[in-house]
Amino acid sequence: MAHLSEEPIIEALGIHKAFGELQILKGISLQVRRGEVVVLIGASGSGKTTFIRCINLLEDIQAGRIRVNGRAMGYRERSDGRLVRDSERNIARQRRDIGMVFQRFNLFPHMTALENIIEAPIQVLGLSRAAALEDARRLLGRVGLADKADHYSSQLSGGQQQRVAIARALAMKPQAMLFDEPTSALDPETVGEVLQVMKELAEEGMTMVVVTHEMGFAREVADRVVVLDQGELIEQGTPEQIFSQPQHPRTRAFLSRVL
Repeated sequence: MAHLSEEPIIEALGIHKAFGELQILKGISLQVRRGEVVVLIGASGSGKTTFIRCINLLEDIQAGRIRVNGRAMGYRERSDGRLVRDSERNIARQRRDIGMVFQRFNLFPHMTALENIIEAPIQVLGLSRAAALEDARRLLGRVGLADKADHYSSQLSGGQQQRVAIARALAMKPQAMLFDEPTSALDPETVGEVLQVMKELAEEGMTMVVVTHEMGFAREVADRVVVLDQGELIEQGTPEQIFSQPQHPRTRAFLSRVL
């Protein structure tokens, strides 16, 4: 495990999110320290994906606060205390600090692996094409795909596409990475190669919040396991605590179904 800072890089305070009448998140609060790997587990529909999409402002929140590096994320507080959504330009600037890897790889099909990785650093960070290419080749090597630089997504397996997606997120030099069930769309034989890249990132000290059904990964790599159920954070602790001595009856019921 990487050395953990006491300083939280991500703070979610009392997050509420609804779709119409349906309450998805019911006041979730969570702090993630720099260098920490936090794994979110829970039944489908418990709010895990919605929660990390709120961290990255892919979903609006109805109440609560999100801070990254101590700064309010996506919202400005008016003098009367009400939240006002920030400008899209400021939100885009803040999103740079947080990489996101989705279930579906979201690669541009008309671009090669290399082109997928260099697009945002050139367009958003203003890197020169030469510098972006050099960094992209290094990142492809890091995820074990140095020989796939000129392949299009249709020529890559699901696991290879997901590793390109991880390299693409890393190219923005994020301070933290969010993973939304990154192996759930993969064939079983390619799951391991993606989890291995994620383990290596954790060992290098990357701050990570991971939504996953891979309990072996949670047990081996997480510093902290957080259990969500019906939009509430019901329990959190070390992998040892959660998997060996869960305290909440709903945690015990969930684990009895998946382990």
